[in-house]
Amino acid sequence: MIKSTTSLVLFCLLFIGCAKEKFSSESNWLAPLIETKLTLGNLIPDSMRRVGADQSLSVVYQETFGVARLDEIIKVPDRVETMEVTLSSLVLEDRSFIDTLTLREIYPASVFLNGQTADLPAQDVQTNEGTKLDVSEEFFSTATFVEGWIDITISNDLPVTAELMEFELLNDDGTNTIVVSGTFNDLAPNTTQKKSYSLAGKTVKGKLELRVKRVKTKASVGQVLIEVEKGLRITFEVRGLKPQSATAVFPAQNLVERFDENKYSFGGAELTRLEVKSGYVLIKVESSIEEALVINYLIPLSNKGSTSERIRKEWIIPPAPRGETVFLEEKFPIDGFNIYLVGKSQYLQPFSNHIYSEFIARIDSSGIERTLSLDDKIKIEFGLVDIVPKEIYGDPGKHVFNTKDTLNLDVLKNLSGSLSLENATLDIDLLNSFGVDFSIDINELRGTNKTTSRSVVLGGSSALQGTIFLPKVNNATPRTAVEKHIKVDKSNSNIKQFLENLPSTIVPDITAIVRPNGTIDLTDFAYDESEVRADITIDVPLIFGLDDLTISTTDEITLFKNERIDQIKEIKLGLIIENNFPISGLLSMEFLDNNGAVLASAFDDSDNLMTAAEVNEATGKTEISAKSELYVTLSREEITRIQNASNVRINVVFNTKEAKRYKMFTDYSVDLKLVANIIYENRL
Repeated sequence: MIKSTTSLVLFCLLFIGCAKEKFSSESNWLAPLIETKLTLGNLIPDSMRRVGADQSLSVVYQETFGVARLDEIIKVPDRVETMEVTLSSLVLEDRSFIDTLTLREIYPASVFLNGQTADLPAQDVQTNEGTKLDVSEEFFSTATFVEGWIDITISNDLPVTAELMEFELLNDDGTNTIVVSGTFNDLAPNTTQKKSYSLAGKTVKGKLELRVKRVKTKASVGQVLIEVEKGLRITFEVRGLKPQSATAVFPAQNLVERFDENKYSFGGAELTRLEVKSGYVLIKVESSIEEALVINYLIPLSNKGSTSERIRKEWIIPPAPRGETVFLEEKFPIDGFNIYLVGKSQYLQPFSNHIYSEFIARIDSSGIERTLSLDDKIKIEFGLVDIVPKEIYGDPGKHVFNTKDTLNLDVLKNLSGSLSLENATLDIDLLNSFGVDFSIDINELRGTNKTTSRSVVLGGSSALQGTIFLPKVNNATPRTAVEKHIKVDKSNSNIKQFLENLPSTIVPDITAIVRPNGTIDLTDFAYDESEVRADITIDVPLIFGLDDLTISTTDEITLFKNERIDQIKEIKLGLIIENNFPISGLLSMEFLDNNGAVLASAFDDSDNLMTAAEVNEATGKTEISAKSELYVTLSREEITRIQNASNVRINVVFNTKEAKRYKMFTDYSVDLKLVANIIYENRL
């Protein structure tokens, strides 16, 4: 109320400061009248004001405490796995190649007997010449092996026994490096021999040379059919090839296989299922391999609503240019999915806090020759991040919440003195919409008057003592909250004394415990909109008495900054008041510097009373306003001091007669008119 009065006074003074003539004789200037109306609305915010059917007023203060979100009791931690993978499982397909050392090559003269029956003489051929073999399409262009085998099979299609065959298989790259060498002995007609040779630690080219260094055959027993295109059929088979590096057309293969049961920690909770409100599967990949990489991620025990859709995602990372690295980073949203936290199987342990996932990184055969090496690396980060639960099932764990937040009662911050209330109530409405038990202890409600430093603890009510148990909502009606109501008034507490102390702050000490008595068979549950809440409402009907109750307000001012004070003799201020409140008041005004020191004061003598209006006993209301006129004269010295003021403080001290209490109504108001005379000295 007084704050508006201050604005009025200041506006008037500023207006008058500009309305003068410097070259006049001694003159009286009456400023235009300025009017304003002050009501309880100037003191009580709309949000805290309640109007009754008879237009009577109450102050209503409301505050809410509690757990308002599911993620306040359940935090889903980010779980990101990091791995650096070399191509330790890189493989090449088993392949085979056939070449024949013909009778024509062993015994050139046999061409004249081709198709005839004749005696075939023994042969013993030695040479360093070989047959060029290009197996780059069948095998690889080049490969260095960690492991692998070459199987060489000799099938004798000659009509005579091959007594000896000595061979070498060389790289046809100018180095003539021997890959394998060996001998076969006593191979009868139409029989086969097979030998295996390790390729471990060897580098093999796709272009080879087969040198049969010596072939020795026995003479035929009698005449035999001469077929010059038949001979010693040589089959080369490579198998179990695990290269260190290779240039080849690689087959499709899995490079990484991870089948994990990841354990999650939820701060003591044991969860069996959660529905994701929002969250992601994170994937980060760095790849230096020259083949496209295909990554598949799957959580088998997941679904979306009533569908069979699972959390599944495939990413394709393009091949890296030789000597370079390609990157992929993506968050795949999984909003709305249910995740079952029972590991790989819901029928076997573990039964909570474990998410089973499958992660496979593979290359698909592109049909294009690539160079891959075990030195090539794939760095992969993957996992669940930023998960906000929509629903949880299981055991949320025991959690203790305590609040000692300070509540500032702004409506009382400008009051001092004594207040006598007729009545007041404190309502505490408790609500639990979790599928989890809660217990609540209201340890203390302490109100403190900062001006007097006096504290009063709200007490005397058995309703505020002991533990209040809030059972969980019923599984059959999970959306129906459990509610309890506690009412505190003057009949069961010291609520009047608590509020008559004019607390500027209230500090509630409230403890809430989640799942205080354990859980049964992991059957608790909660939704994202679940909450446990204590709604505190203080209702004070404005029926009160006042004893030296002081209301103060302070505002910034700038008066006479550009004025020639030496030309002003004096200023006379008049404040005309029409008050229809049934309470009288003493008014004073103080002008302050930047440090709060008083430079000058006004309306602080004995003639500063705002009289109270009379109450009609029949209606309980005032009907005719009480008129008061206050005047003050400011000297030049006071004006000079006021010119240096940066703030003005107005104080009103209210008193009721004989400690009577009065009901306040919305149409009560104070009408103010401010007039001012400025007297200038004649300087002609």
